[in-house]
Amino acid sequence: MSGKKIALLFVLAFGGWLAWSLTAPRAWGLEGRLVPVFSRSFSEGRITLASGGGLLFLLSEKAGTVSRVDPGTWTLAVRIAGLKNPRDLAVSRSGGRLLVDLESSRSLLVLPSTAAGPPLQRTVGLNPGQILAGSDNHYYLVARAVHLLYALDPDRYRPRDWIAVGDVFRRVTPDGVGHLWLPLFRSDGVMEVGTRPFAVLQTIDLDGCSGPVSVLPLPAGGFLAGCQDAIVSSNGQGAVRRVPLRGAVSHGVRELLLFPGGREALAIFHRSRTMVLFDVGSLKEISRYRLPYRPARLYIFPNWPILFVVMNDQDHEMTRLSGYRLPDFPGQSDTIPVTNNSGKKK
Repeated sequence: MSGKKIALLFVLAFGGWLAWSLTAPRAWGLEGRLVPVFSRSFSEGRITLASGGGLLFLLSEKAGTVSRVDPGTWTLAVRIAGLKNPRDLAVSRSGGRLLVDLESSRSLLVLPSTAAGPPLQRTVGLNPGQILAGSDNHYYLVARAVHLLYALDPDRYRPRDWIAVGDVFRRVTPDGVGHLWLPLFRSDGVMEVGTRPFAVLQTIDLDGCSGPVSVLPLPAGGFLAGCQDAIVSSNGQGAVRRVPLRGAVSHGVRELLLFPGGREALAIFHRSRTMVLFDVGSLKEISRYRLPYRPARLYIFPNWPILFVVMNDQDHEMTRLSGYRLPDFPGQSDTIPVTNNSGKKK
């Protein structure tokens, strides 16, 4: 091959690389741009966080423990051990009680968050999954095997009512007015449930949104939905926006999280280390981050100006937990998140 041809090929290759580098979304590592407040490692398995009354607790499925997190040192003090297949954790608004459900049973455990003593054991739905405290300070439980949503008596912690959803729903999200929102995975829809009375208010079909796994009610009305092929928003007037997922995020949304104030949201994706911060109103990307491991869960809690990120380190069979300061994210410089789950400030 002549020198001129080699030079021409080099110019074409360089030109192609330059065009890609100028048009591709910019990605950078959190470790290079945002310094974690803390990082901890656990044996591979589900890690769940819950907060109430200014207290933060961590459930380790692998260890079978619930521990209190010390915010000064980020160390763990075990509250209860020996749990068999714990699935999810909730903390009362005052921080005085912990609720833990056991996936391989029909059991819900209720215990004081700090005092010693055996837990109360309540019988609930088959294979209990998510347990959550609504904005009405009542508790709700998902029976995953039979696709039921239970409302629990706030004093006795027993099921007082239930709804047969008839579809797979991954996560339930409360809003600021006492309603619950469910993504309907099989029927490509969203369900809104009222809590007084406990009944389905509406079911919304999502056009161009296959297999929704996460839905966030918005403070001004409407919702965000994260699906296998797109992120979709609907405002209070019913106007719909849709952003298709391509490239590094093409395997679908794993979870959405609304930032305090309700103006920005964060998305993580299946089979990807990418995390995207975007504007809720326009769905335009604000920032894109590449994490050291694949993110699995995101958490923000009232009075904790921290983004907690649970990550799966499959190469080393570990689960990683890191915390990043919310004020270090665009639009959050003055944020102290005294919020409910919908992002609306109290």
